[in-house]
Amino acid sequence: MLRPGLLQKALTAPAVAEAATKCDPQAISGVALGRRSRTSPTMRLSRSSLLRLRPALILAILAPALFTACVVDGNQSPFNAAGPVAEDQKNIFIFIFVIAVVVFVLVESALLYSIVRFRQKGTAAKLPNQTHGNTRLEIGWTLAPVLILAAIAIPTISLIFDQDKGPVRGQVPDNPLAIDAIGHQWWFEFTYPGEDVVTANELHIPVDRAVEVNLISDDVIHSFWVPQLAGKVDMIPGRANRLFIQADEAGTFLGQCAEFCGEAHANMRFRVIAESADDYQAWLDGMRRPPASPEPGSPAAAGQTVFAQNCSTCHTANSYRPEVARAERDAQLGRQSAFKLDPENSRIISAPNLTNLALRSHFAAGIIELNEANLRKWINDPNDIKQGNRMSKQAAIYNDPASALSSEEVDQLVAYLMMLTPVAADAVPEAMEETGGEVSSENGEQLFLNTGCSGCHSTGTNTIVGPGLGGLSDRAGSTVESLSAEDYVAQSIVSPSAYIVGGAPVSAMPGTFGAQLSAGEIDDLVAYLLSLE
Repeated sequence: MLRPGLLQKALTAPAVAEAATKCDPQAISGVALGRRSRTSPTMRLSRSSLLRLRPALILAILAPALFTACVVDGNQSPFNAAGPVAEDQKNIFIFIFVIAVVVFVLVESALLYSIVRFRQKGTAAKLPNQTHGNTRLEIGWTLAPVLILAAIAIPTISLIFDQDKGPVRGQVPDNPLAIDAIGHQWWFEFTYPGEDVVTANELHIPVDRAVEVNLISDDVIHSFWVPQLAGKVDMIPGRANRLFIQADEAGTFLGQCAEFCGEAHANMRFRVIAESADDYQAWLDGMRRPPASPEPGSPAAAGQTVFAQNCSTCHTANSYRPEVARAERDAQLGRQSAFKLDPENSRIISAPNLTNLALRSHFAAGIIELNEANLRKWINDPNDIKQGNRMSKQAAIYNDPASALSSEEVDQLVAYLMMLTPVAADAVPEAMEETGGEVSSENGEQLFLNTGCSGCHSTGTNTIVGPGLGGLSDRAGSTVESLSAEDYVAQSIVSPSAYIVGGAPVSAMPGTFGAQLSAGEIDDLVAYLLSLE
């Protein structure tokens, strides 16, 4: 036990007085209790060294990002302009940047001069001479910014109005190519009005021709951006925007959505493929020809059935037919409307057009090369390639164990999709021939499989998206008093919302089949549906 005399002696020791003078509580405590401080000189030196090195460490971490940002010849660098729109925008940026650099140098030079010239000398505490007001200086630094801003604003505003007329400054193009670009979560759809061509995520344009891109969004705000061809323009639901682009050279230019639009925004990309006028026309012609029919009994033939039963509800693969291409916009809006009715449980959603898919170099909104291995990987688990995609959330094959595809079915589907390339120009397009003559329920069965009916309707009594069609003939004739069974079913195909049955949601079925199918094909489809027991 510590005696009072010893405690008093310890507390009045010179060490305590010295620690108190330094205002170091830890030292006071340590000395008073006869212990040394736990913070060693080596630790204090280490901490101080780290503090001195902090700016260097931060610079070392940020340097790679800064150097990466300085790449001017990258495939998404606006400094690597490949068309007149991007070239003019680059030049106006450089003009403004030079002015900004000059202003920065002048201001910083004046600041450094003032710091050095008028710094306090010696230990005198006397205040420097105070100056209040200088009319000439005040007029000067008021007029200078006005003149600088005018020098920037006049050419900038002039360029904005000029580029609204066409891609070449101040010139209205004689025959611009019109293209509709539609933003979806999270992919781009491209339609060519007047050409009956629809595609997704790869935009083909001819070199040296003005292209007017009409910007549309079906869901949220997106932004259309191809840095080497033009700056960003928003795609706003309910509002039509546009921009002009033009490529001066052949090549592939990367684009992407530049407005945050949801979970998979970072992977919403596309490609612009600029090619000669002849190559562009050849691509257009190819998109209007059907793919070759798979050999009966082949994996691709089986894959066609797998596609029709599981994928055709959301994906169109036959817009090589003009009537289907013209109806695609309405079909996508119908899918989107059905999705909005119940986003959590819907098994239908607007999805990329897959007509002649094998002509494309990439898929999944342009993020991965199109080949068998990648396509198989995508079908097995879309989230492994593109996180947040709607396909894995909405498609029945990923959410209903009874609908899941076997590995054999995946291989068959891959085989079918990889053969979706147009037949030769001189081949007989059997798929586009008009069926005539007598009504054929066999042809109706093929239409049921190939037009997406089987993706929503079973041939039994179970409900998928729409009601099962088994035994339709028993109830169709009595559903609407004034219509026969044949007329009722035909009317329901052409105008799905005319008669809602079994609580099915309004507009869940696209009202585009009247435009997609001929009168003979509708008769064939009706005959098949009424034959189901």
